[in-house]
Amino acid sequence: MRDLNDFAKFICCLAVAAALSQPGCISIGKRDKPCTSEPVVFEDVTGKIGLDGAAGLLAWGDYDNDGDEDVMSGNLFFRNNGDGTFSRVELTARGEGVWADFDNDGRLDFLSVGGNGALFRNAGEGKFEAAPFSGNPKPSMPRAACADANNDGRLDLYITNYEVQFGGPINPDAFYLARADGTFEAPVNLMGKWAWAARGANWADFDNDGDQDLYVSNYRLMPNQLWVNDGRGRFEDQAKARGVYGDATAGKEPASPYYPAYEYTGHTIGSCWGDLNNDGNLDLVVVNFSHPPAFQNRAQVAINSGSPDYRFTNINKNAAAGIYWQESYAKGALGDYDNDGDLDLYITTVYAGDRGDLFENDGTGHFKPIGDKMNVRTERSYQVSWADYDNDGDLDLFAGARVFCNGGNRHSWLKVKVIGDADSNRSGIGARVWVIADGRSQVREVSCGNSGNQDPLVQHFGLGDHEGKVQVKVLFPSGRFGTWKTMPRSTFTAMESKARKPLRLNRESIPR
Repeated sequence: MRDLNDFAKFICCLAVAAALSQPGCISIGKRDKPCTSEPVVFEDVTGKIGLDGAAGLLAWGDYDNDGDEDVMSGNLFFRNNGDGTFSRVELTARGEGVWADFDNDGRLDFLSVGGNGALFRNAGEGKFEAAPFSGNPKPSMPRAACADANNDGRLDLYITNYEVQFGGPINPDAFYLARADGTFEAPVNLMGKWAWAARGANWADFDNDGDQDLYVSNYRLMPNQLWVNDGRGRFEDQAKARGVYGDATAGKEPASPYYPAYEYTGHTIGSCWGDLNNDGNLDLVVVNFSHPPAFQNRAQVAINSGSPDYRFTNINKNAAAGIYWQESYAKGALGDYDNDGDLDLYITTVYAGDRGDLFENDGTGHFKPIGDKMNVRTERSYQVSWADYDNDGDLDLFAGARVFCNGGNRHSWLKVKVIGDADSNRSGIGARVWVIADGRSQVREVSCGNSGNQDPLVQHFGLGDHEGKVQVKVLFPSGRFGTWKTMPRSTFTAMESKARKPLRLNRESIPR
């Protein structure tokens, strides 16, 4: 395991470089002015490409290692044919869940949360075998997300559960720590004897200390949780201290046999992490479902202050960041749809009369709605993700059981695939990826699970008008650090075995 103090200091060096543009560290900043190009046009191609019927939550993953993204939707699996179309394939592995290489053999396995849950090992050639899994003891609308919580090279698992009935029993969430033999420890409820009605979980290293933290989105006006990791897979809820608890402005719910008394706050179905203003720190979009009373929290755009406090400020109060109110916001997904170098946002809705919308980022974490202009408004759905299914270099949108093919523009791009083949998990989940071009940097983190949906593990970067060489820097979960140069309009594979050994705080450890 890496020295976390050294790691934190190393990340602080990156943040200082972002602010001061000092030589010897990564410079992280946004462009001086927008790039110019023709507008993006989306086309609904659902039936044309063979994805009719894909209406369940989405899990993208290249299960056959052929270089394109396949997708599980509910109980239906669609294999990418490599020509922009899909074929329905019957797999033993099926259901809502996540793709990840749990046994570190180079093939994506599948963790299904259907029923009590099941883990399917990918044996190659389209064959899956049941693998040992202790199961989800009390499943209720479960959602899964995984990360290496204790940095031992093995992927751990978090499954959210929900209430059995309104006002009735709530089934606790379950955290599973992986063992060395490929099995999991018995599930643990991080809340002890209590439970909130959870609707989604998202892992990220928001405080740049080298371990994966966890944000849990809770419903019924219950407070959301930010489980801060001590580096050993032990957690403390710091949501209130860090500013992502929610705004408690009206009343409390009395205690019940299932949960303690709580202040009315969230009513959240999904959230998503991403660097919204390109300052090198991961921010958080909290997609609150909110009924008309003003005390109910609206959608929040929580900007990370960075070092030393890593506290969040909601800049969307009174829709100031451009995310206007709709009652039934559900799930969100971030992606740079126009390849201009910042993360845009799609949010779904689930009430009749409300409609999902696309929000374009201006590079500062402020947005404007453009769904009508782009013809991508969708009706009731929990389903949303961005994926370059046709490998043409722009992100396509899958929302509301419809696939919108991105017509693209002249903007350049780069995709980065991370392979942990030394001391990290093989999927590279938890790796931090920087792409630097024209003196400005973007950062992504490889993640598994987005409040029930799963985006591809391959990271996508828009580069605007840049066409020259770009620099790729990857900090692997083990602490190994690699730096490479490559050309745009390609997929670069970053292999841990080609990276430096775990970082120590010295001149050699600082990226140049």
